[in-house]
Amino acid sequence: MLGTAFADGAAAYHNGLSMVGSPPLPYSQEDLIKKAAAVAVQSAKDSKAEVLAREQTVYADQNEAWELLETRAAQAIFKYALNFPTIGFSASDIVASELSLPNHGYARIDLVVNSLYGPMVVDLKSKLTLDIKYQAQLLREFEESWQMLHYTWAYGDLIGERVRRFAILLHVLEPKSRLPVLHPVVVTPELLQIWEQSARQVWRRMEGIRTGTPVLMDPLPACSFNFFSKFGREDWADAISKCFLDEGLLDAAYIKESKQ
Repeated sequence: MLGTAFADGAAAYHNGLSMVGSPPLPYSQEDLIKKAAAVAVQSAKDSKAEVLAREQTVYADQNEAWELLETRAAQAIFKYALNFPTIGFSASDIVASELSLPNHGYARIDLVVNSLYGPMVVDLKSKLTLDIKYQAQLLREFEESWQMLHYTWAYGDLIGERVRRFAILLHVLEPKSRLPVLHPVVVTPELLQIWEQSARQVWRRMEGIRTGTPVLMDPLPACSFNFFSKFGREDWADAISKCFLDEGLLDAAYIKESKQ
């Protein structure tokens, strides 16, 4: 519930920031943060009301956290907003916030920002807590995620321009000392092409199931891009992410590995 409240408040904050280039706002940066915190608090209240309406149980050891949920939601937004200048881009770099693309698989992009390499799509991820030793691994798992490649393809198709980067904006809600981390990722055209071919197969399958009509499959198998399991990164992941299913590159990689 805290994660949802934070996401709602952060969206309100981003929407306010995206208006910086418009006529002067009728409120200050401080007011914007307060408005975003109010959105997070209301989201927390709504979540609590929904739980009570369903008569769900709140465990005894969570009572304090339950009572402080609204306060924690507001604190998370203040922490995020006050540290926003450390992320690596400014409000004036924001091109779009909460951008919905219903014609591209209903993608909804948290932020699009201008970078030195052109437009970059940014997805805000929040974790309630995260041991710092696991942070690099978590960010690594997002580097080849289906979701982020979907966003990159969708926005590039929308503007008719190749999008060369996406970024994960990770914010650990507690403890208070952790700062937001921006993790940019280079997207190769080869990997994005494989993703698009895979996605279109998946979409055709879904449409075939919906309509009850047979679907002719392409020679290229649909790739899930679920490169990580509870045991770590899958052995076959590099065949897609580094060799791009190219037989020559796969043979070279196999020969190199067999000699080691």
